[in-house]
Formats: sequence, C-alpha cells, structure tokens
Amino acid sequence: MVPLQQCTIAIDDPAVQAGLGLFETIALRAGQPLDLEPHVERLVRAAAVLDVALPPRPELKSMVLQTAAAQPAPFGWLKIVATRGGRCVAFTGEMDPQEAGCSVTAVLLPWRRNVHDAVCGLKTLNYAASVLGAEEARRRGADEGIWLNTRGHLAEGSTSNLFVVNRRKLFTPGTRDGILAGVVRDLTLRAARGLSLPVYEGKVRLRRLERADEAFLTSSLRGIRPLIEFQGRPVGDGKPGRITRALAEAVERLRAKSLQRLNR
Repeated sequence: MVPLQQCTIAIDDPAVQAGLGLFETIALRAGQPLDLEPHVERLVRAAAVLDVALPPRPELKSMVLQTAAAQPAPFGWLKIVATRGGRCVAFTGEMDPQEAGCSVTAVLLPWRRNVHDAVCGLKTLNYAASVLGAEEARRRGADEGIWLNTRGHLAEGSTSNLFVVNRRKLFTPGTRDGILAGVVRDLTLRAARGLSLPVYEGKVRLRRLERADEAFLTSSLRGIRPLIEFQGRPVGDGKPGRITRALAEAVERLRAKSLQRLNR
C-alpha cells in the first residue's frame, strides 16, 4: 500500500505504448467490493487473450479486499489495472451515491462499434473511443452516448449496456454485436428470467429503442439507470417504467447476496 502519487507505470510498458493492458472497475459499499467473483473471472479471461500476466487468483482477490477496506467512503469504486509489462495495481475513490439508479438521457453517437475488432468484448486500456463517446454525449447535453455497431444495429452505451422493453419483453444486444458483456448486464438477465420476463439477446434495431415502452442502462458502478429520453424525445412516458424498477430491485437483491457470500 503506497500513496497514489507513488504508484507508477513505466513509460516503456506496452500498456502505455499501445494500450496493451486491462482494467476492471468494481463498486464498493462500506469498503466491500460488489460482484468480486465475476469481475475477477472477466479479468482472467481477457488476460489470456491479451497475454497479460496476472497474480494468482487468491493473491488478486486479497489485493482487492485490502485496497477496498482502506476506502472509508460508504459509496466508492475500486479499479484494477493490469499491464502486459507486468504491473497489477488497485486503487479506489469516492462515488456520489445519487449517481446509482438515477434517470438518464442519451443521444446516438456518430461513430460505430466494430464487431470485428481484435479487442472487441475486452475491457482494455485502449479506452479512448468510450471516453470520446461520453464527452460527445455531454457536449450535446445528454448523460450517455449510444453506439450503433458496424452492421447498423444497437450496441451499447459509452460506459454501459443497453436494455429495451417492448410489450413486457426485454431486448438487449448480444455479445456478437460489439459489446462488452457487463457484470450488471449478466445480473439483469438473471433477474429477468427470475421474474419470468421473456428475454431476447441478439440483434436489436434502432427503431425498437425509438418505439420503446421503457429502456435502461446498466453498469457496475451505477447499477440500473432508467433511460427516460433518447435523441431529445421521451422514452415511453418519459418516466422510469415498472419493469425497469422491478429489475433494479431484483438486481440489488442479487448483489446483496454476493456481499453476504463474501463475508462468510
């Protein structure tokens, strides 16, 4: 454990030179990490693809737990960064609790997610496109930017996954559509099946979002956020929908159970 200013990555590390590194961002509640196992699992899978060496899993989890416990804020985040040059570090910060679950607006971004990109589906340090997407959305007065993929279908938000509700059916782009399979996305799919909601995971056209009864975004830090406006027009009646609220409650129950397992 060192002060953040002393935690450095060498200038010749391939992560700095070419983005050859990975990261995971984990939500913290009272110094405890949410959904630790799926985050570690996703990091391990991506490391195998990108040829990034990681510490053994017990050591990695211990690093996360020690770092998380040092964050005094009731709501916070923890980021793991692993580089091809051999660095693996974790650090934390505070989070505004009002960001979790708040309603949001979105616009369509002018660029496309490439479904054939070599790092498609990996959470790499080559993250510039997502940052530019978020900045473009804010420049246009929205909270989030929505990507189409190179096939012209809906993909994801800059820092979130997308779900659309039509006639009590849940639609979300599949892993072949250029998305990062988010941890809370997976929890949402589990929760939907637990509520006996029909789920379609695959190609989702733009017009389905434009005609949606409800829509929402998911991410590890902010959970489920109702999408109430898209391209300056209300989604559904412009308010958080009943199915969105039910899924948000179900996902929070699943996340609470993961904390209970962590503390056994």
